[in-house]
Amino acid sequence: MEFLAPLMLIGLMAVAIPIAIHLFGRKRAKVVRFAAVDFLLGSDERVARRLRIRDLLLLLLRVLVCLVLPLALAKPFTSCDASGPEVSAGPQAAVIIIDNSLASGFKAGDTSLLDRAAERADRIIDQLGPDSEVALILTAAGSPPPSELSADHLKLQADLKALRPIPRIADTTTALRRGAELLASSPRAARRIFLLTPLVERGFRTSDPPWTASNAPELTIIDVADGEELANLAVVKVSVARDPDSGSRGVRVTAEIANFGDQLAANVPAELRIGSRVVARGSVTVPALSSAEKVFTGSLPAGARSAAVSVEIRGDALSADNRRYAIGELRDQVRTLLVNGDPRQARHNDELFYLEAALRPGDRDDSGIVVSRTTPDQLADAKLESYDVIVLANCAALSRTVSDRISDWVRRGGGLWISVGNNVEPNDYNKTMAALLPGSLRSVSDTSFGRSGAERTGSAVHLAKLELDHPLFSSFTADAPTLREARFARIFLIGTTTAVEKRRVLARYDSGATAILEASLGSGRLLLYTSTLDRDWNDLPIQPGFLPLAQQAVRYLGRKPTDLRRRDGLVGGLRLLSVPADVERIEVTHPGGAKTTIDAEHISNDGRASFDDSAAPGFYSVATVRAGTDELEAAVSEDFVLNIATDASNLARLDPANLPAGAGGQSAVLADSKHKRRVELWHIFAALLLGFLVVESALALRG
Repeated sequence: MEFLAPLMLIGLMAVAIPIAIHLFGRKRAKVVRFAAVDFLLGSDERVARRLRIRDLLLLLLRVLVCLVLPLALAKPFTSCDASGPEVSAGPQAAVIIIDNSLASGFKAGDTSLLDRAAERADRIIDQLGPDSEVALILTAAGSPPPSELSADHLKLQADLKALRPIPRIADTTTALRRGAELLASSPRAARRIFLLTPLVERGFRTSDPPWTASNAPELTIIDVADGEELANLAVVKVSVARDPDSGSRGVRVTAEIANFGDQLAANVPAELRIGSRVVARGSVTVPALSSAEKVFTGSLPAGARSAAVSVEIRGDALSADNRRYAIGELRDQVRTLLVNGDPRQARHNDELFYLEAALRPGDRDDSGIVVSRTTPDQLADAKLESYDVIVLANCAALSRTVSDRISDWVRRGGGLWISVGNNVEPNDYNKTMAALLPGSLRSVSDTSFGRSGAERTGSAVHLAKLELDHPLFSSFTADAPTLREARFARIFLIGTTTAVEKRRVLARYDSGATAILEASLGSGRLLLYTSTLDRDWNDLPIQPGFLPLAQQAVRYLGRKPTDLRRRDGLVGGLRLLSVPADVERIEVTHPGGAKTTIDAEHISNDGRASFDDSAAPGFYSVATVRAGTDELEAAVSEDFVLNIATDASNLARLDPANLPAGAGGQSAVLADSKHKRRVELWHIFAALLLGFLVVESALALRG
């Protein structure tokens, strides 16, 4: 045992004071002759013995008080073996940064790296002492905001116990920058950052230092992985396709398993789940630093058009990325009636030649779109309830009776696509078909009028502004070159707004004119395309983007999304939901059963809503409530899955030479090192002093 103030031990000499008082301070009784004294002394011998014992105890306690008081003032301490960084105590400002990303869930023995980091952070807080101000910062996106510098260490330690890994990549550089900003606001002279991290390379932006050399704080980096490599397996891709050999509901599921370690992973157990049921098991061998595919077959549940599908592997130290999700679905058939306003004998000149080829490529049925043809004259006798979508292709204006009939059909949930051409007379359309038009028709704009050859080609307009977040364009890239390269020589100009609801321009030409206009009518959808579906006015039908655009348009109008629409995303991303126009509430059920409600004020006029509560991987189901009802209806077409980003599973370690430098140009990188830790003993002596004083007072009162 050692002492911080050994001069205080001089006070031990005061132990002689109570002894002297006890020996020399006793009163001498006067001798008084009295006849009854003998009787009194004989009866009081037991009381005298008790008083002598009390006096001895008082003497002992007062001696101990005189010994303990200077010992406490001398601040004794001892040393013991401790692990973790050696921390200087005293008044200071400290920021503790902990990596709580996906990598922190890696199991090292019986505990995760995050548990190990929380334990070491707890020891750091203890060693900093009560005079220090400490803040906690987490590195994973989606974590709680950084705490302020505070002397409330108990709250910080409680926050450490509540930490859980977040399945995203760490942004350690940003966390370090925030820590430096916090320290800069502190008046304390001593400022330190403690970074507890497994040193995963993906978590650092080495080309973007968090501070300059002039304002660098003192930095201590604690390697919670203790120098070990973090070999990890992950399911990085799952795709689902129809499998006719397995029956009408059969699916083929292909999973890609990646090995990010430098050792062969042999016979890794894998299983396929459809819904909540395991339908197939197997094993896969994955070479080091490579990947391998595992193929399963199964069937969707009876009566279900879609189901959650997942592939999971076992026996890996990081379990969060061992399962990946997808949606397996049977393609819904869209019953489509094509009304040909300009039939031709030569098939390739027919108004519907390119559209029908796009909806049934190769004249096959596997597109899921069932096509029927008719003419405007026969439309009056058609059973509209047998169809999901009607396409009016360059048709002359319909009679008011037929137009009203189609209008009623759209209001009940049908989808109508109108394209124009030489047979479209704007005044007639505006007179008898105004209820079916998202916008009134004005006149034809002919950009090639009076031109020929190269001059004619150069005068054409192109698609310029596309609403790429709309389901109509969900299969196209941001530039959509397969659409933008199309040339339009003639287009219809759109006039004033009609009586439809939720009107929205989905595409414009580079001249500013409207190309595709959408609107709602009751529960149905309207789409107006201001050019032709053949090559009379444009060359879009021979562009690669025409096929996906046509299929997307028909499926969108029929409320049966195409397979080209992505129904998966990444944890932490934004999801756009598309619902009918009369929906007033959306309810999203999370993988764990929690629910998120989106009210009417957060649903746009075109029936779209943003969902950003995407913290966990898994299957999310969507249900809606229509206006005027309280019934919750499943919106199966909007169900989606979220997965962990593939990059997050790569736990390759960062070269320490690339770590940011702290004050003085150096940063200490520590594993779980051993050192001597000072243990203060003065508080033990102070407690003893208090106890002795309490007992001494009690004995004195009894006397």
